[in-house]
Amino acid sequence: MMGLMKNRSIKQVCSTLDLALQSNQHQDFSSVAPSVLTDCRKRLGESPLAYLFKTSSTAWLETSLSQKNKIGLHVLSTDGTTFRSQDTPENREAFGFISTKHAVYPQLRMVSLMSTHSRMMLGTAFDQCSIGETTLAKRLLSDVPNDTLTLFDRCYFSADLLLSWEANGSNTHWLMPVKSRQRYEVITRYSDNDLLIEMPVSPQARVKNPALPATWQARMICYQQPKGEIKGFITSLIDHKKYSMVDLLSIYWQRWEIEEGFGEIKCNQLQGEITLRSRFPEGVRQELWGCYLVII
Repeated sequence: MMGLMKNRSIKQVCSTLDLALQSNQHQDFSSVAPSVLTDCRKRLGESPLAYLFKTSSTAWLETSLSQKNKIGLHVLSTDGTTFRSQDTPENREAFGFISTKHAVYPQLRMVSLMSTHSRMMLGTAFDQCSIGETTLAKRLLSDVPNDTLTLFDRCYFSADLLLSWEANGSNTHWLMPVKSRQRYEVITRYSDNDLLIEMPVSPQARVKNPALPATWQARMICYQQPKGEIKGFITSLIDHKKYSMVDLLSIYWQRWEIEEGFGEIKCNQLQGEITLRSRFPEGVRQELWGCYLVII
């Protein structure tokens, strides 16, 4: 209800639900007074809400992935966004500020996994704003279903993340725009615009994860924009006979669907009020889980 009733305070939401507390062993119940509501929420914590989101999304998974595309995979998308919290000392310490020059509201950083067909959120990870999106994306590995192709933005380019994504399940692939200064060597040319490439893994990444190889391979597909600019994307779908360049080009543009999904949450569900109502960190996390539970 916190996610549905954005125009009401948390106290009003509680009153609307007609919640009550057991007052004694004789099963007598009394209404929840506003003065004890905050303490009750702190005792509850975020774990029950996170568990409810996980079990609900699992229950609806088959429905949300009811349609495969031309290449026989379910298309997902992963991207990040931010939410503001109330400016309290507790929230400042827990979440921090993205910009110290314009520190108005503490902010949380969130990365989500969404079905591009149904726009159902299959998983989400959020933390203080100092935690990077790539780190948060790795927390979604357990939420990735089999037989899927996940679309990423170029900021998620990381051998550690993408190789983990590919190895995490059965037939779990990825696709993302090529970086402007991508380092690679052409191994095989399937056509002029369709290449098998090999890329080096940075020394810094191998220090963090010694299990990473020195190099890794991907497929790169190039296309020309109307203004003549050459762009492209890389993907783990290396088999050019099974996954044609034309089919992948049509799928590539679905990566904007998650932006529409975030827009539905912030503009429609939250009515443009991206500052959450809760004044303490545990309540902020509860409220975010509540918002995401609504859109399952």
